[in-house]
Amino acid sequence: MGNAIYAKTGNGIVYDGALRDVEGLKDIPGFTSFYTSYDPSFHNPPGDLTTMIVGINQPTRIRKVTVMPGDVVLGKLGVVVFIPPHLAERVVTTSEIVRLRDMFGHQRLREGKYTAGQIDARWSDEIERDFSKWLNDHINELPVGKEQIQQYLKDRTW
Repeated sequence: MGNAIYAKTGNGIVYDGALRDVEGLKDIPGFTSFYTSYDPSFHNPPGDLTTMIVGINQPTRIRKVTVMPGDVVLGKLGVVVFIPPHLAERVVTTSEIVRLRDMFGHQRLREGKYTAGQIDARWSDEIERDFSKWLNDHINELPVGKEQIQQYLKDRTW
């Protein structure tokens, strides 16, 4: 099933159930899977034969979350988040800003310029100004595009 899904869509799977051939799925280049458990019989719990595909591109329930067709699936380190498509750009932009703020904060902590209490709390105006200067000073080296950083600096409010 994993090979068929990947061949048709280029996507992976999110499955609230047991998989049988986890090693085989890991052998598919680019295939990502998030699943509840592993069992040689692929039934969860063993003996439960009620697992079946009930639809494609329709609302479904994964644990406590309702997932809608078109939702963006972000999976990292065993955690899956479903993002409504109208929020995807905002989530990406916010995550890039958080990534940059984390890079700055970690560097300043290593340098001993600020304490963990200062970095892990709401930043003072002084730290915010230092962060803006750091962004400008490192704009060509950062993992976020120069245009996005310039837009962020232009749009941000104190």
